[in-house]
Amino acid sequence: MVNSLKKLHSQLIGLPDSTTLQARIFHEVSLIAMFAVSVGIIANFIIGVPYVNINLSITLLVICGAYYNSRYFGRLKLSVIIFTVSSGLMLLVNYFINSGIKGPTLLLCLVSMVFTLSVMPSRQYFFWVLFNACIVSVLMGIEYFYPQTVKDTYISRTGYFVDILTTYLGVIACIGVVLTYLIKGHHAEKAKAMNASIALKVANDSKTRLLSILSHDLRSPLNSIQSFLEVLVDYDLAENEKTEIKQALLKETKNTQVMLFNLLSWTKAQMEGGVKVNLTGLNLNEVIVACLNLQQSTAMEKMITIENNVDRDMSIIADLDMLKLVVRNLLNNAIKFTRSGGEIIIKSEIKGAQGILTIQDNGIGIPPEQQKELFSVESNSTYGTNNEKGVGLGLLLCKEFTELQGGTISLISSTEAGTSFSLTFPLHAIKVSSLY
Repeated sequence: MVNSLKKLHSQLIGLPDSTTLQARIFHEVSLIAMFAVSVGIIANFIIGVPYVNINLSITLLVICGAYYNSRYFGRLKLSVIIFTVSSGLMLLVNYFINSGIKGPTLLLCLVSMVFTLSVMPSRQYFFWVLFNACIVSVLMGIEYFYPQTVKDTYISRTGYFVDILTTYLGVIACIGVVLTYLIKGHHAEKAKAMNASIALKVANDSKTRLLSILSHDLRSPLNSIQSFLEVLVDYDLAENEKTEIKQALLKETKNTQVMLFNLLSWTKAQMEGGVKVNLTGLNLNEVIVACLNLQQSTAMEKMITIENNVDRDMSIIADLDMLKLVVRNLLNNAIKFTRSGGEIIIKSEIKGAQGILTIQDNGIGIPPEQQKELFSVESNSTYGTNNEKGVGLGLLLCKEFTELQGGTISLISSTEAGTSFSLTFPLHAIKVSSLY
């Protein structure tokens, strides 16, 4: 029963996700006003003030129309103006036919002012405050100079107390609702601003970290390339020396290219709408073979053996370009941190509806204190076993791109046994034909 009433209430005033705070305040106050005016009509009928009931009945119809216009047609601004102006006219008439300063009209003027300020734009406050003050001042001035224009409608002391009491209860109910909504809205906006501030700080910290990476990690290989070129230009070297320098220059250029590619990919991933994920069925082994073809020469330089044990028939759901980027980064890391003569094993397994790809090396491993920040922008770039330099974005990129594809990434590492990265993706039910 309680849940049904809450659901009905939400439908009547509008859901917070789809209805503004001002609109919800207006709808809530309108509903309270409808109820209060209906009670007032009944009370006035009992205490015998029929002329007031005519005025209240017209007011009730106007409030219902303004509420309906806002709630179901979305014309809040027009509804508020209709409500405010009509309530002002109603109060003007009510003052003369319901005992003037002795009656409840001034209380109603007060709640009308509170309501108006809660839903009107701040730039209109002065006008509506002046509007309300002018109505009250004119009414009291007329009664002061022409008391005969105001009719005392109370035929008994009981009727007077009943009218004032019911009006007062309606006034405090409306003010309480308005203040409750405003306080809740203030707290919600404050929490939103706090969350935005925290998110901005994180973004600024990431930007600072990224600039630090750029200034440190890109300067080093560029300086090395410059030094190699200066040696080739300024000195008369033997052919074998030139060949060694050219090989070193090519190596530095490739490493720098990888850094820049990861950097641009990560930057693009941070931009709204920058990355489009195209999930499709992929033959996992064919993706691995294509990545290995690009990494084999680097592995051969360090005499590292790469063993591919991936199931030739396994198909997963992933984005081809993203998956290849992730695999290339993980293979590059495995080669980088494996000593000469080491071994890298790539294998797959099926667990339920998930396909798991594991890239395992017997390299130097990752210390436990570094593993905590391994997938964040706080991760420090390190040198490989042959002094290979990298930018600290590769694994962050792997994590973000894997999760964008609906997958997961995890690792097991120790300085004795090496490192094993595992990627998990949904299996594709149908065998995928060759993409190459």
